[in-house]
Amino acid sequence: MIYIQLLERMALIALAAYIYNQSHIFKSLIKDELKIRDKIDMIIFFSGLSIIGTYTGINLDPYAIANTRSIGAIVAGYVGGPVVGIIVGIIAGTHRYFLGGFTALACGISTVVEGIMGILARRYSKDGAFSGKNAFIGAVIAESLQMVILLIFARPFSNAVQLVKFIALPMITINSFGVVIFINIIQNARNEYNRIGAMKAQEVLNIAKRTMGHMRKGLNEETAKNVAEIICEISNIKGVFIGDKKELLTYCGEKIEEDKLKNKLGIYYNNPDYSIVKFFSDNKPVFFVCVPFLISRGGFEGVLGLKVKSERNIDSYFWQFAKELSDLLSTQIELYKLNKLAEEASKAEFKALRAQIEPHFLFNTLNTISSFCRTNPTRAKELIINLSNYFRQTLKRVDKFTSLKDELEFLQSYLVIEKARFGERLELVIDIPEDMMNTKMPAFILQPIIENSIKHGILPKPLGGTVTVKAFYQEDEVKFSIEDTGVGMKEEKLREVVTKWPGIGLKNVNERLKLLYGENYGLDISTELNCGTKVMFLVPRGG
Repeated sequence: MIYIQLLERMALIALAAYIYNQSHIFKSLIKDELKIRDKIDMIIFFSGLSIIGTYTGINLDPYAIANTRSIGAIVAGYVGGPVVGIIVGIIAGTHRYFLGGFTALACGISTVVEGIMGILARRYSKDGAFSGKNAFIGAVIAESLQMVILLIFARPFSNAVQLVKFIALPMITINSFGVVIFINIIQNARNEYNRIGAMKAQEVLNIAKRTMGHMRKGLNEETAKNVAEIICEISNIKGVFIGDKKELLTYCGEKIEEDKLKNKLGIYYNNPDYSIVKFFSDNKPVFFVCVPFLISRGGFEGVLGLKVKSERNIDSYFWQFAKELSDLLSTQIELYKLNKLAEEASKAEFKALRAQIEPHFLFNTLNTISSFCRTNPTRAKELIINLSNYFRQTLKRVDKFTSLKDELEFLQSYLVIEKARFGERLELVIDIPEDMMNTKMPAFILQPIIENSIKHGILPKPLGGTVTVKAFYQEDEVKFSIEDTGVGMKEEKLREVVTKWPGIGLKNVNERLKLLYGENYGLDISTELNCGTKVMFLVPRGG
């Protein structure tokens, strides 16, 4: 009979899990963005769940309760971490203690222990991921410890023994499965969130690839029209507008009164940010999600507006889609501006910048990210961040010189992307002493050499290979060595390279080194067919 009664109480757990999934707490949790306010809300939610579990328990004589209180404490520790799990355990345990009965103290203590067991079950899950198996094992151990605590603290002892015999198996079984049900409901929702996120990321990447050719011409009426049409086509959004810093450039989609949109944009331009623009067109409400184009040095460059049916359709998924799309289009605007600057500038550092931002690199990276969107959404997001960091660091560099530390930080974003493309075929080793990090050196020197090693040395080799970057002091100079275990070159090919410098990257680096430090400071290349290539150069110790 007690099994059936406890199972009836379990219906509350499934209902609570559903309510929890619909709350903003859950939306923050699945993105690993728990703030103090979120933790407070979780404490209130799970404390209430545990207290309800106590009140809906089965009264047993002498005064004791067979209940589902432990589910709230265990799940709180499992999903909320140490602070949430322990506080919920204390609150629910204290509440149970003041209800009285010969098991009051034992139940109060065991509730805290159950919160701690939820914490430990999550900690020992692989990579901290949600695991129904680990949650079940943790719950079984927690409930078993509760029975032990009852035998230790509940008096008279004979009553405690009789109670444990009666409730141990039902509570261990039912409550453990209750924890698994709650965790699985959350995990399924997390998986759905990641699936939708991956689909949205795929849309953004498809749009970015399709719009790249147009955005190379800059943000004007023609490019805005083409980009808006592509967004409507791929994303199935019913209306898209694009504006520059001052005015509306184009609108594509369902018919609206564009004059009213222009009036609203006039207000928006006073404080451009991520917001919702609302107005009436033909006596019907129209809603646009507005996201700005922001670049690192110039700030606000324009605005993208995406039409939605109503504010109820604007959820976290849509905001994320809009922001990621805005970020990638902003990057394309930055690339256009940089290319214009490179065309007009005669200085060597700007020629080097132009050489780094080749379309094939961006295309290859977008294709790599696209493939990860379906198989590993988290990895795809990491690569998008690295791609953004790579270009932003490129765009922020205006000085001829930088520190070795900054150069390596810039290099890391590039290497993470290349490692994702080539996987186990590419191994990268950086062997540079920590005390050299403040060494001054020309900006954008290492990356073109390493890119050349990967492209011409490692990529043609079926089994891949290793690129090793070293630096060490040599009297009053710093010597850099970039060595790969790639396919190498024949002697006649090497002579062609060092005389004609057919590649833009190495030629640019070689010329810059000589221009800055003299003819003796160019690149020194040694190679042997099937044995790899080594590129070395010197930089004066003072930069």
